[in-house]
Amino acid sequence: MRSISVAVALGLMVPLTTSPPRAAAANLATDTLAEQLKTGLRVQAPRDVAFCDEVARLVRVGRLPEDLVDATYVWAIRRGRKYPFPAFAHALRLKADRLGVRLP
Repeated sequence: MRSISVAVALGLMVPLTTSPPRAAAANLATDTLAEQLKTGLRVQAPRDVAFCDEVARLVRVGRLPEDLVDATYVWAIRRGRKYPFPAFAHALRLKADRLGVRLP
């Protein structure tokens, strides 16, 4: 037991888990963004779910800046509406159009 404590104190322990490969990490980030959008915006309709998935895909491939999506998400949530998705989708479409990105 003492040898484990000494090894930990010296930083000699090797982690048992490894980080996922970059491609898997990118998909995880996209899935996380898509889930965040669906949950936070209270998405219910299938077309709205598809919109969130498409936004997450565009962020993953680099066509849509993630900070733009995050700022629009926070703005829509802070408006205090019961169902913030319509405002989010409308505002994001306007901002994406300015960047030359077509959203569904």
